[in-house]
Amino acid sequence: MLLADCSATSVRAITALDAAASAQLRPAYSLERIELRRRLILSEQRKRLARCHAASSSDDDAIPGNIDMAASAFAKATAAGADADEVIAQQLGAGSVANMTSVQEKYKDKVKEKLETRAEELRKEKEARAVKFSQGKIAYERGQYDTAAKLFETALNEEGPFTQLGGEIQMWLALAYQACGRNEECIVQCKAIENSHPVPSVRRQAAEIRYILEAPKLEIKQEEKVQIPVLTDLDPNKGGRAPAPRPRVVPKRERPKTWDEEFWTNYEPPQYLKNRYVWVAAGIVLIALAWYSTGLTQ
Repeated sequence: MLLADCSATSVRAITALDAAASAQLRPAYSLERIELRRRLILSEQRKRLARCHAASSSDDDAIPGNIDMAASAFAKATAAGADADEVIAQQLGAGSVANMTSVQEKYKDKVKEKLETRAEELRKEKEARAVKFSQGKIAYERGQYDTAAKLFETALNEEGPFTQLGGEIQMWLALAYQACGRNEECIVQCKAIENSHPVPSVRRQAAEIRYILEAPKLEIKQEEKVQIPVLTDLDPNKGGRAPAPRPRVVPKRERPKTWDEEFWTNYEPPQYLKNRYVWVAAGIVLIALAWYSTGLTQ
């Protein structure tokens, strides 16, 4: 606004000076015209310096646009491999680092620090919202549908409805409403997703759920329903004569074993030696005994 006012004033002043010059008054107004031009240039320089200084301040509205959007764009660009200084130059409107003015170069590091700090804060906030979303899904899987709906509502209020995560939260919230018997709220939620969410896949899922809920219910007669037998009705003896009890078998008392029976029960035959050297030695001994006994008989 200040720049626009100065420009309008300068244009009017210059027009008046030109008219005066045509009336042979140029020498009297030449100095005033130069002074107005100088003030216009100084005003433009002050405006540019104020924008660069505001970008490095702690005010959330300082960076052109929204600081959250700028921080998110900065985080996505750097995660994709872009140079941080080049991203900052684009944020400041220079296009590249080579085109930055000395004033922009002076405040570049402060702007980058501010964006990095805010991007980290946004990442932690998103993780916290994702935790609540996970808690809601666990409650839903356990059949705690009212608790799940409250958790989904809290996560949705913090995340917002127009992000990818916000769309998933809204889908689970609609399912929780349907599980609680709140079909009308479920349909309204699905219609809101269809009409406003920017992601096509989320809109398509919401339309499918709404189609199922709004489909006419089939009327099934009682005789057309499948009767599943109860397991307690499968007892073959139910309603008949009770079977006769079986005679109880009395176990026989075992008498103690005699010494002979105990010996032969625990008897193990001798283990023959398998070492051939022992057999050779035994054979030599037997041959010697036989020869010795033969000599005695003679």
